[in-house]
Amino acid sequence: MTSPPREVQIFALGHQGDGETADGLYVPYTVPGDRVRAEFDGIRGRLLEVLSPGPNRATPPCKHFGTCGGCALQHLSETYYREWKVDVIRQALAQRNVTGYEMKPLVTVAPRSRRRATLSAKQTREDIVLGFQERGSTFIVDLEECHVIDRRLEALIPQLREALAGELPRSGQCEIGLTLTDTGIDMTLGLPGVEIDGPRRTALAKLATHLHLARLTVNGDIVAQANAPSLKWAGVYVSPPAGAFLQAVPSAEQAMQTLVLQGVGHVRKVADLFAGCGTFTLPLAKIAAVTAFEADADAVAALKEGARHAHGMKPITVERRDLFRRPLLPHEFEAFDAVVLDPPRAGAKTQCDHLAGAKVRRAVMVSCNPGTFARDARTLIDGGFKLREVAPIDQFLWATHVELVARFER
Repeated sequence: MTSPPREVQIFALGHQGDGETADGLYVPYTVPGDRVRAEFDGIRGRLLEVLSPGPNRATPPCKHFGTCGGCALQHLSETYYREWKVDVIRQALAQRNVTGYEMKPLVTVAPRSRRRATLSAKQTREDIVLGFQERGSTFIVDLEECHVIDRRLEALIPQLREALAGELPRSGQCEIGLTLTDTGIDMTLGLPGVEIDGPRRTALAKLATHLHLARLTVNGDIVAQANAPSLKWAGVYVSPPAGAFLQAVPSAEQAMQTLVLQGVGHVRKVADLFAGCGTFTLPLAKIAAVTAFEADADAVAALKEGARHAHGMKPITVERRDLFRRPLLPHEFEAFDAVVLDPPRAGAKTQCDHLAGAKVRRAVMVSCNPGTFARDARTLIDGGFKLREVAPIDQFLWATHVELVARFER
């Protein structure tokens, strides 16, 4: 039940990016020092009016901010925004009593540089509504501009509305995945309850041609491919499967690759865990023999094919292995001088339990979740590793997420 509106003072910014009052209430889109009027449902508030702005409030650049759920922090001044991102990592590590490391400067990305986006679309009586969903809602914000995604993806949105007319089901929301690759836009389309029969397949193939897509995959089935979508890592082209996990911003990816190589140092053999399609495998192969472990069969196939063309590099071995169900055991690490881990948001708890008991002397972890990273870092430290440095990466501009690359040594 929503309470009557009242005035509150914001004194801090919580780890989810919402302003926090002294008595534990949360109001989104506020900054410390704000005095605001808000209404509350329990401890969660809805901002009605900023009565007196705090010193770190800024004017959001996007007209959709505050409605669109894609961004949460456009209202922060640049300096405070960057400090907050780094502090999220510091606090997560402090909660696990992890100290004594060097915090490197925050790596930032430019606006309109994200190469991946997942949009929602719905056919209404009049037209197609297409954009990101509102925060905490399935309602779609009809996107007119976006200051995060690459301009080439932004420019495709009005074309998509026109091209998808008549192709979307009359009920339910559809999901559109867009990835900008070196050879064109790779698009996935989820049409719930729609059978991709012959006529519809033909229509969708024409749609792909009209939009100049490299590839169109609908309900998991490739219906058109003009070019194999490809990305270039360490001079080697890899064609990722539709919907594959990829780093969101090319400049952030390059910074991560550099940090990983620096963290590994001069070694002969490296284990690349949760390798995906080879984001780190291929750069690592320029300096050491690499064994890549990945659970997804399509990603493994893509990496193997890319490795076939990795001329002039150290040997690359690719093994399909689910590291959650069958992690590498301590004795298996004896074959390696260093380990690289890039786990999903859940982290790598079981794998780190075994790594902590291994004799390998160097580990580099890439993480998109400071909380699970801090947990896993504590495990490695308790096993004899020392956390030397943490490099924060602000890959998801104006979102509450922050990523990092960390170096551990025995």
